[in-house]
Order: sequence, then structure tokens, then C-alpha cells
Amino acid sequence: MELFSDTFIWVCIGILFFLAYIGIVAPILPDMPFVLAGVALYHFFIDDQEFGVWSWVLLVLLTLILMAIEYFAGGIAASKYGGSRWAFSAALLGAIVFTVIPIFGPLGIIIGPLVTVLIVELLQKKPFKTAGKIALTTLIGFLGGLVVKFLVVSGIIIWFLIAVWN
Repeated sequence: MELFSDTFIWVCIGILFFLAYIGIVAPILPDMPFVLAGVALYHFFIDDQEFGVWSWVLLVLLTLILMAIEYFAGGIAASKYGGSRWAFSAALLGAIVFTVIPIFGPLGIIIGPLVTVLIVELLQKKPFKTAGKIALTTLIGFLGGLVVKFLVVSGIIIWFLIAVWN
């Protein structure tokens, strides 16, 4: 008897892929590491021949690139309009905190970064109009990063499923 049944492994892979999508909008959870873990489960417990070295190199590179996008996208956008070095950290913190506050729910991912970056920039003694531009630009960069991550995560999961069931 095998240690784990294929069905159990597939359920775990599905859960990991689902958590990856949750991680795109809930910054407290990693997204790409969940996808990488799902592919690794398949590789180590179901079929270790399906994905070669180049597949793993590509997956690890994409994971690192997406983690960099997550970290730098909002900061790059904020710096374009003179945002402080705290702008992106504030956006990330705002997204996390406002998303878990029940009255904001999923809208917290938009309201949180906008409000926290605005407050941080006002505390840096920037005029309200400038702080507002920085907050909006940081939000756009943050959301743009989410869209890119969603597309890449979806592409990898689709690629994985096609490779497995082809």
C-alpha cells in the first residue's frame, strides 16, 4: 500500500493552488510558493518524470520574479511621484490590516493601501495633493502587480494541468 493515495495528493495540490489564488489578494499568504509546492507534490508523489530540470528552473525563476514584483511594483510606482521609502511598506501593511477588518472585507485591498500611504506621506510633511498622488500611484502599482501575479499563477497552473493530462 502506498503511503499516500493519488487522490489525497491531488486534493492537496488543489488546496495549494487554491491557496495560491488566495495569496494573490491576501498579501499575508505567499502565492507562487504554493504553486511550486503543488507541482513538487505531483513530481515527488505521482510522476517524477513529467517535469525536467528546465521546467523546475523556469518555475523557480518565475517564483523569484513574482516575489520581486510583489515587493517592488508599488514602490517603483510611488517613487515616480516622489513617494517616501515607506510608501510600499505602508501599502502592503494597509492591504493586510484593512482586508482582515470585517467592515472592509475584500475592499480592504484597495482602501487599505490608499489610506495608509496617504497617512504615511502626510506624516512626511508632504502637501495633501502630492500625498494623494503618491497614494493613488502606489495603489495602481500594487494592483498592477496583483494582476500580473494572477496572470502568471493562472498560466503556470494551466501549463501544469495541460502537461499532466496530455
